[in-house]
Order: sequence, then structure tokens, then C-alpha cells
Amino acid sequence: MIRRIVATSILVVAAGLPGLPGMAIARASAPSFCGELGGDWDGQYCRTSVVSERNAVRDIKVALPSDLIDNPVTSSVVRDYLRTLVNNWKSVGAHMVADSFGEENYQVFRHGNYLSAVFHEDYHADGPKPNNAYRTFTFDTASGRRVQLADLVTVSAIPQLGQPFIETVLNQAAPPHDPGTYPFIADRWTPDKVYSGGYRAWALTPDELILYMPDYPVGHDEPINFDPGALQWFMDGGTVEAHIPLSALASVLRV
Repeated sequence: MIRRIVATSILVVAAGLPGLPGMAIARASAPSFCGELGGDWDGQYCRTSVVSERNAVRDIKVALPSDLIDNPVTSSVVRDYLRTLVNNWKSVGAHMVADSFGEENYQVFRHGNYLSAVFHEDYHADGPKPNNAYRTFTFDTASGRRVQLADLVTVSAIPQLGQPFIETVLNQAAPPHDPGTYPFIADRWTPDKVYSGGYRAWALTPDELILYMPDYPVGHDEPINFDPGALQWFMDGGTVEAHIPLSALASVLRV
């Protein structure tokens, strides 16, 4: 079994996002929205906690992207995501038998009119180590709509065109292993396979497509008997983070 090592750096982007309307209002929105979540704003995180019936405390802190939560293009999606996340963590915390935590941080990337928001969830479930997950949203700020990966690139072409870059990070993934050994082989990480998370977590940067694979923790490969007698590997969210240059995808890119 493998677990992703929790990064010690905080991924909060505090600077303003140029070109987004309503920024003057948005800068004051974090404390207000934190109150809607039932938390207390400390200037960086919205914090709250839940005590279970077993007297176990779950500490919850979420970073709030002030420039997104009141922006008309992004507000509905981002607010719904954060509200659902906090409510889910509270619900789970109400039944925990040991102290636990849930923490969310974010990054924002721009590519022309496209804005990608990447939310990293770091949380304790029932096991001895934390879990990681990634939720991502990309918006066309010019048209005012959310876009999917298939709107911007031919998804079926990514495994072939991005293979050298995907294989590089597969070979480097923890734990240390011989290059090209199961389960770190490219054909187990294509968008139709469970380890890839279906390419659901992704971001568009000025010069790269980033794939966070898988998006949420995965208990085992599918089919289970892919390698009879072998261990069924656990994959934490973001075990493999592939950075594919947009130049490599130029023939199928629509941005």
C-alpha cells in the first residue's frame, strides 16, 4: 500500500486575480461566507470543529478563495463545493471514534481567458494516515461558463501524446520502484482506468495541462485479478501529478 506524502507547504493563493469582475466586493467576502459555513475566519482559514458522540474532535479548516466566491462566473460552483465539503466533513466527524481533521487549500492558474481552480483536500478518515483528494474547476471567464476537459482537448489523445511525460512521473512515484513495473505502467493510468481518476482532476496553466491522478483515493485496481496473486495497491489522491506541455498536445488542443 502507498500513501502520498503530505506536503508541508500551504497552497493558498492570496493575491488578486486580474480581469475578474467584482473583486472589490470579493475581498470582503471570505469572513461573511465563513460565517455561512458555521466557522470563524482567522484571516487565512475558515475554522470550525465537531465533537462526536464518542467525544472525538474533528478540526476543520478551509482556505477561502476570496476572488472567486463572489465572482459571478465562479461563485455558484465554488460556494457549492466548499459548502458541501464542510458539511460532509462535519457529518463524518460526528461519528468518529478518534480525533481527526480536514484541511483544504487551493491554487489558481490562468491561461488566457481560462481560469483553473485546484482544491486540495487533506483529511483523516479511519486509517493511521491522512488521505488526499483533488477537486478542480475550470472556467471560461470571457463566456462566463464552466468548461470540461473535453471542451479544450481531445481526451482520448492525451495518453499517446502525453505518454513520455506521464511515464516520467509514474517512474518517480512513491514508493521507489523499478521503472515500468506494475502498477506504475502507463496503460493502468489511461482515462478509462481507475488509477487515473478518469482525468477528472486537471488544470490548465499558461503552458501545461496538469493531471492529478487519481482525483480521490482508490482502494484497488480494476479488474481485481489484473495480476493474479499480486497485492492490490491503494492509491492516494494525487499520487501521480503529470505535467504535460501544451506544445505536446498542440494537434488536439482547442485553446
